[in-house]
Amino acid sequence: MDAIIKVSSSEFNEELFKKIGNLLKGKNADITIAVTEISDVPFRKETTEEYWNRLHKSVEDIEQGKGITFTMKELEEFITK
Repeated sequence: MDAIIKVSSSEFNEELFKKIGNLLKGKNADITIAVTEISDVPFRKETTEEYWNRLHKSVEDIEQGKGITFTMKELEEFITK
């Protein structure tokens, strides 16, 4: 299982930490927490063409079953299982 959970510092609290812990129960996993400062610089420096290529590749990956999509409600239900 690979997952990226991206939240703002205001959303990172004990409740979220517990939910992530529940998600990992019984899993053999490495966890990385990265803290990045928000700036006015765009997250990625890419051309419009690079952006659209990346977006189309993501759509193709999902269509080929190379990913999981879910709503926040579905994530919360999964975590509580």
